[in-house]
Amino acid sequence: VSRNVSLLPPNIDLEQSNCQHQEGVCVDVRVCFSYTASPASYSPRLVLEYVLDADTDRRRLGQAPRVAFLGRRPSDPEHQFSGTVELPRQHVRACVTATFQLQDSIRDKLRPIAVTLAYGIRGAGTPRTHRTEGEGCLECPRPPPCVCVPPQVHFLKQGCGDDKICQSNLQLHFQFCARLGDADFLPLPRGEDGTAIFAMSDQKDVALEIQVTNLPSDPAEPQRDGDDAHEALLTATFPPELPYSALRPYDGRDKPVVCLANQNGSQVECELGNPMKRGAQVRFFLILSTLGITIQTTDLAVELALSTISEQPGLEPVVARARVVIELPLSVTGVAVPPRLFFGGVVLGESAVKRETQVGSAVRFEVTVSNRGPSLKTLGSAFLTLLWPHETSNGKWLLYPLHLELAAPPGPPTACSPPANPLRLALESSGEGDPAEEPTPGSWWVPAPAERRRNVTLDCAQGTARCLAFRCPLRSFERAAVLTARGRLWNGTFLEEYLAVTSVELIVRASVSVTSSIKNLVLKDASTQIPVSIYLDPGAAVAGGVPWWVVLLAVLAGVLVLALLVAILWKLGFFRRARYALPAVPQYHAVKIPREERQQFREEKTGTIQRKEWAANLHQAGDGHVAPSSA
Repeated sequence: VSRNVSLLPPNIDLEQSNCQHQEGVCVDVRVCFSYTASPASYSPRLVLEYVLDADTDRRRLGQAPRVAFLGRRPSDPEHQFSGTVELPRQHVRACVTATFQLQDSIRDKLRPIAVTLAYGIRGAGTPRTHRTEGEGCLECPRPPPCVCVPPQVHFLKQGCGDDKICQSNLQLHFQFCARLGDADFLPLPRGEDGTAIFAMSDQKDVALEIQVTNLPSDPAEPQRDGDDAHEALLTATFPPELPYSALRPYDGRDKPVVCLANQNGSQVECELGNPMKRGAQVRFFLILSTLGITIQTTDLAVELALSTISEQPGLEPVVARARVVIELPLSVTGVAVPPRLFFGGVVLGESAVKRETQVGSAVRFEVTVSNRGPSLKTLGSAFLTLLWPHETSNGKWLLYPLHLELAAPPGPPTACSPPANPLRLALESSGEGDPAEEPTPGSWWVPAPAERRRNVTLDCAQGTARCLAFRCPLRSFERAAVLTARGRLWNGTFLEEYLAVTSVELIVRASVSVTSSIKNLVLKDASTQIPVSIYLDPGAAVAGGVPWWVVLLAVLAGVLVLALLVAILWKLGFFRRARYALPAVPQYHAVKIPREERQQFREEKTGTIQRKEWAANLHQAGDGHVAPSSA
């Protein structure tokens, strides 16, 4: 029996629909049979049973077929087409045609679709089996054996270069990020070895930023690789402590990425593109839940694997690692009451001081430790350490400790070690609102301002003071603990050492430490410093004299400035007396007026006397006198 299988069209163009009476891409499978027998006179009528099977290789790998035959029998699966063909005699050719259609949204657009033909003679018993080398054979629906022919139909390979071989160059870049908001992310800090450091506090999510590119490895030879990556896929495998939660795009303008996760979120597959074009890049965030992280978790490892059916050797999985540190959400704050102190009075030796009021001004420090996380009793032993600057570098008292007490509810108040009040001075009870004691009256000669230092800082961290470390246990510490420490300035030391200083700043430091078997336990912002400003009591200060030459220079400078000012005013005429001119009497020229034109003649004739105009004007002026005329 001879056969001939042909596929039309031989190449599939996914962009063109060629199915009849419906949308889609179809391929016709034409199978023709004929037979020869010996002797030539033997020419019986044969009936052949055949089965066409498409995408056999994918089904062997457990993958779904990409095609479905049209017009198949109800008992046939979608990837098979079975039937019979009759051969009436020798050398007569009989043909049958079957059509299959590509499934919608197929992913594998690179590998060809193979069609396997299985056939046999109906009722022929068990004749000899014929095979073609390298071809597989399926079982026939009936006992006769099969001869298998695997023709293939290829996809048009666009974007694969002139050689029609797709050689991609997928590159993966990743980094862990902290999630600040729904779409705001910040890269996690890295350690010295470059590993990301994830601080476990009250953060519920962490993000893994993914960036995949498909660019040529050598821009000078772009044809070498960087072709379209068909069926590009990213598979991420997560540890149980860090399951997959959600997907967020890097930019709303980018093409959305589709990710499918399994039921428990331990693995997710993200389709990067089919194909992922040359020069394309994909960037997105995988949101991971941190609810499974415990105090025993030290590191996180996420396996990332890129895959494509294009040719790219050396595409191996990589592991994204992050180191986990347990960050205790502690905060330490402190305040000094009062924040400013004054020294004065008289100098007393250590043996002469019997009561605390003889030491100096009183001060109270309140240190508050707040915990927003789990109880510290589950992590180890916690201690609050107070660095108390008790003496100067030459061994003199600075700040004398009187009493320390730690209140950490719900437990009772606890004392700190070593005990305070080493000189066992007589303590006086003072309420919380009691004012500080005033220094003992006394007068001290203060150097001139030019000879005084501006300020001095007494700090154990700078080596300008010596500190006594008080350790206070934080047993069953849950929310807040308050340490109250009372002390007094040692007046004698400040009067002897810091009388020539404008101001003194005293630094008291407090910090929290935790002793635990957990190696990745860290504290953040678990320390504070409390400054206290110290000044000389203004009532006890007597200003020193000014040198005589300074006074002489000041007097001479004043006289010189005064003389210069007088000279300038005299030059400008400031001292000249103002003189005013006397008013002048108006003068008139005498003119002879005829008698007929005189006013007196008119008045005598008319009997009316009129006032002289010049007399009226002269009266209004009031500054001259004119004798009457005799004319």
